[in-house]
Amino acid sequence: LPMADLMYQAQSTHRANFNPNEMQISTLLSIKTGACPENCSYCPQSAYYKTEIKKEPLMDLAEVVAAAKAAKEGGSTRFCMGAAWRGPTDRNLPLVCDMVKEVKKLGLETCVTLGLLKDRHAVQLKEAGLDFYNHNIDTSPEYYKKIISTRTFEDRIRTLEHVRNAGIKVCCGGILG
Repeated sequence: LPMADLMYQAQSTHRANFNPNEMQISTLLSIKTGACPENCSYCPQSAYYKTEIKKEPLMDLAEVVAAAKAAKEGGSTRFCMGAAWRGPTDRNLPLVCDMVKEVKKLGLETCVTLGLLKDRHAVQLKEAGLDFYNHNIDTSPEYYKKIISTRTFEDRIRTLEHVRNAGIKVCCGGILG
């Protein structure tokens, strides 16, 4: 579809399902910044490129909860936590699950963007109370290798399948243009 037609179709779908005069405010917090092992050509978090992003370890739970409280006070109803890595490990996922549980206690919708997921990780996130998993597919299968070579389009789709199978809602987009 031409871009204008695509935008019209998206707006029509939105209006059919949501009040077009209401807006949800979401806040995104980088809970682990920089040194990502993926080579996405558009991303300053990648360890492959020289950028001004400084590598920071996974944030402490108290820092995340404080940021979520501030987001709620500022009007946000959804709080998303993002980590610059290929995907969570068995070691760090329990820490993220604790973050999800504590943010959920504040009455906020929870969202994470953590990269590639194994099926068991998606189940753990669901059990922690996760509402949404943000996982963009980046671009079309035909163009994928031109912007990312450290993972495949199929890897991204597989993660979306794990998320859906666990009963978590998907927040997904791509790069147009």
